[in-house]
Amino acid sequence: MKISVTFTDNVLEVRKEGEGSQAEIWQKKFDDFELKKNVSTGLTVENKKLRKILFWQPFGENILMVYTRSGEVKASYAPSRGAYLRVLERMCNVQHISLTKDGLSLQLQVGVVDDGTFTFEDAVLVIGERARQPFDIPVSKKTLAGVKDDDPFFIRKFHISMDELTRTMEETSSRFDIALKVNGMDVTFPVKIEVPDENIKYQHVPMISFFYKNDAVQIKHTGVGNVLFVCRPLEEVEKTASFRFWESDAVSGRLYRKGKEEKKKSSLKVSLFYEKFCQKAEEGTFEIFDMAWKRNPKGAYFIISGDSPDYERIKNHPNVVKQYSRKYYELLFRANAYISTETPFHLNVIRSNNKYYRRSIAENTFVFLQHGVTYMKCHGPNSPFLAGREMEPDYIVVNSEKEKDAVHRMMGIDNSRILKTGMAIFSKLEYKHLNQDSDDIAVIMLTWKPYEDNMEDFTKSTYYQNTLAIYNMLRKYLPAEKIRVVIHPKTGAHLEKTELAPSIWKKPISEVLSIAKLLITDYSSVCYNSFYQGGGVVFFQEDLEFYEKENGRLIPKDDEYIGKRAFSLPELDAILEEGCRDGKIDLDSFRTEEFERRYQLINEFSDGKNMERLCEKLKELGLI
Repeated sequence: MKISVTFTDNVLEVRKEGEGSQAEIWQKKFDDFELKKNVSTGLTVENKKLRKILFWQPFGENILMVYTRSGEVKASYAPSRGAYLRVLERMCNVQHISLTKDGLSLQLQVGVVDDGTFTFEDAVLVIGERARQPFDIPVSKKTLAGVKDDDPFFIRKFHISMDELTRTMEETSSRFDIALKVNGMDVTFPVKIEVPDENIKYQHVPMISFFYKNDAVQIKHTGVGNVLFVCRPLEEVEKTASFRFWESDAVSGRLYRKGKEEKKKSSLKVSLFYEKFCQKAEEGTFEIFDMAWKRNPKGAYFIISGDSPDYERIKNHPNVVKQYSRKYYELLFRANAYISTETPFHLNVIRSNNKYYRRSIAENTFVFLQHGVTYMKCHGPNSPFLAGREMEPDYIVVNSEKEKDAVHRMMGIDNSRILKTGMAIFSKLEYKHLNQDSDDIAVIMLTWKPYEDNMEDFTKSTYYQNTLAIYNMLRKYLPAEKIRVVIHPKTGAHLEKTELAPSIWKKPISEVLSIAKLLITDYSSVCYNSFYQGGGVVFFQEDLEFYEKENGRLIPKDDEYIGKRAFSLPELDAILEEGCRDGKIDLDSFRTEEFERRYQLINEFSDGKNMERLCEKLKELGLI
């Protein structure tokens, strides 16, 4: 048997030939590979233990490779740091971990196998950007399958002080990894901890947590056993005596146990409603809460911060509860369900140290109302909303059969838990209130690219350069006072020093979308909110190919976009020149009958009755 690999004209071909038999051939275009996704060729090898690289081609910081593992021939387009892991036998398991005010103590069972083709250098225990501790990694010539837990050859111990771990930096969540050079190339793989099946649903609950000086610190694990160190500055509320009393293990533990007992004994279902950080009452959640309260006055409560600009408006409602009050804590542990446009983490301090509150999250029902249509960006493997992940919703609200299919396909959520009622936020928006007579306001809102996070000179990023270029292009067709630019918080300091500074929008995004006669975006789902209100949309997707390589394929097919698309600045200029004349935006140029038809298949509801449909569905499910 002979296996050969060629890469010609951007096509990868794997050929398997045996004596007297017809060759088996597998092909795949390079453009069809998805980053980090391994692909089976369907070809096999006799030796199932063989781990061998058959083809290796660098492409920038990524590798196109073909290899054997578990008796199969596989192909992958992988980041260079992870490419060798497809064939490298290794282990790295936590045997002991503790975190005290003296520091982190860690004992690992760790090692790699050298089959004669690898060299290993510069092994380091890495905790994100926070700490690095070099060590000599055990190298075995034999498989690791039979290694005993107490074999001293594979045991390594580490200690890192709290002052080193809590150095001031932006990074909040730091993963435990082993970094080393394999054949001169940087490779990283995670430290693992055993997670019993019964503990998977509690994956977001800290194993260890406490306050250290001005920080909250935690050790936690993910559902797949990765180990994380969390360090964040204390919120002001966490410094108060009241917060520390109610959030103490003794008090929270008592309320948690009391709440569980009440839920067992009582048939009353209690639902908590809230919005982002408990700071808002503007996305339709409050109205749904009010409907639920009228049906069941003892079973529905709306949680809001006393500092919220919306608090004064709604505080006199009998079931509006101020965040961090006594009533709030009693409800926090008595609740059966959370119904919100945000995850249950928004009920308390984000990344809360309160293990009892976080256990409650895992035990209660979460209805995800959404605040944006899920029909643009891919929910990749790191999305917290995927089935089996820490924020998997029990129910999720969608706007159409198309969106329902996308959510089921991408997130793995069963169709029976996807509620096609239309999002509550659309009931608060006036359908098609923008028309040709509306003010000619153009809004620029590009998507932040995670892969540009670490650029030393942000002015060289595509986000910065394209935002500036589009603004200057629009200035040829519209006066500056008719242009609004919505910027990501990470970019403000740079863009506020440019000529577009007066056009930067600093109010809620919902308000600018309500006046956007024309929205220019790239990959943002706000396009659907804007179109609903009557605006036109243009998609500027200059880096589409690279964006999809890094983030996964976008959901819409070419014939599903609700606006014109430009893949270069000259193409965008031509679209704007055609649709903007004499300082006016011609809506008919941007909102064609075809775009209207496409939109109605993605968002089926425009009757303003989404809230009523949703409440009926929640009533059927016994949640209100």
